[in-house]
Amino acid sequence: MRVRKPSWVDQFYPGDPERARRMWEEFFAECKSPKISSDIRAIQVPHAGWVYSGQAAAEAYQQIEGGEYSSVVMIGPQHRVPAAHIQVYPDGVWKSPLGNLEVDGELAKRFSDSNDAFKLDEASHKPEHSLEVQIPPLAMVAPDIKIVPILTTAFVKEHISILARSLEEIVGNNDSILVLVSSDLYHGESYAACKESDARTIELLGKLDADGLSKAFRAGSAAACGADGLIAILEAKDGLGITKAHHLASYNSNDATGMRGGYVVGYSAFAFT
Repeated sequence: MRVRKPSWVDQFYPGDPERARRMWEEFFAECKSPKISSDIRAIQVPHAGWVYSGQAAAEAYQQIEGGEYSSVVMIGPQHRVPAAHIQVYPDGVWKSPLGNLEVDGELAKRFSDSNDAFKLDEASHKPEHSLEVQIPPLAMVAPDIKIVPILTTAFVKEHISILARSLEEIVGNNDSILVLVSSDLYHGESYAACKESDARTIELLGKLDADGLSKAFRAGSAAACGADGLIAILEAKDGLGITKAHHLASYNSNDATGMRGGYVVGYSAFAFT
C-alpha cells in the first residue's frame, strides 16, 4: 500500500502523539463559536504551525466532529513544487501522530478523470505542508473519514473554474462528502495592512462573493495563499448547496505571539452551510 509519511513533524507541529493530542485538546477547550445546527458542506482552515494558527483551525474542526462524512476533498496550495497541473494524491494512506487516514482512491480517480488539468501525482505531495498539518486534527474528530488530497498550482486562472466545475459534478449535493480548503491569508511586514487585507477577504467570503473575491485578490486589496480553493468553492456554491458562510475565527501571527512588528500572517476559519 502507498504510504505518505509526515514530512513536517517537529517543525509545524509536534511528532509526539501525547504532545499533539494535548495541544488539540487545549485548542478545542478554548473554542468560542457556537455549534452550527445545519449541515456543513465545506470548511476553511489555516495551515501555519499549530502554535500560530491551531486555535483558528480548531473552531472549524470542532464543528464537524460527529458529522456523518464518508470522505473529505482537501484542497490546499502547493508551496514547493513548480507543478503545472492540479495534483491529486492517488491512493493509500496518510500517517500522522494522531491516527492515519485512508485515501479515497475511487473519488481521487474521478477528479483525475474529470479534466486534463488534474493529474494523479504522489511525488508533489511529499514536501508540501498545507494538507499534512490537517491530518492529525481530522483523525481526531473524524477517525473513519477518507481523504482526497488535492494541491493547486501557482495561480492559473483556468484552473479555478475547472476545480469549481469538478466539485459541482463530483461532490455536488452529496452531504456525505465534505470539502476542506486550506488557506492562510495576508503575508507581509505590516500589521495594519494585514488587518485591512484580512477584513476584506473575510467580508467577501462572508458574502459568498466569488467574483468580488477574485477581483480583490487581483487588485491586492485582499490576499490568501489558498486563493484558488477559496474562489473555487464560492464558484461552486450552488452545486454544493452552500447558501451561508459562518465566520468562526480570525486573527494573525502577531496576535498569536503578542508581539507587534516583523513578518505577519493572517488566519481565518469558516464553515459553509
